Amino acid sequence: MIKEVPEKEYRPDLKVNKVVLQIAEMLKDKKARDILVLDLNGLTNITDYFIICTANSTVQIRALMRFIEEFMHGSPVELLSKNVSYDSPWVLLDYNYFVIHLFLREGRNYYQLEKLWSDANILYSEKGSFL
Repeated sequence: MIKEVPEKEYRPDLKVNKVVLQIAEMLKDKKARDILVLDLNGLTNITDYFIICTANSTVQIRALMRFIEEFMHGSPVELLSKNVSYDSPWVLLDYNYFVIHLFLREGRNYYQLEKLWSDANILYSEKGSFL
């Protein structure tokens, strides 16, 4: 079944870029690696930001998802969708204004989103082996 997604409404009170940076810092505090926030404004109408990081294990990915969902609880920005296949090297959380990509090392190496979106501005970088 295809879910119709409403067009993005830009509300200045959301301060999406601040939320995105807070999530990036939280991921760093929770020991995610190679964190990168890409500003996709003007490049696509899919979303405004990608948050990309690498986790050490599927257990860490589940913990990161829980921390993100707790952080976003009560926010006016709702989770639209997530793929939760723990045998996959890539978990995605779609919050419409931003999409969070949680990778295992092999998934990050395979999909190379930062190369695919290399024309995007980097809003945040926790330098690691990918940068």
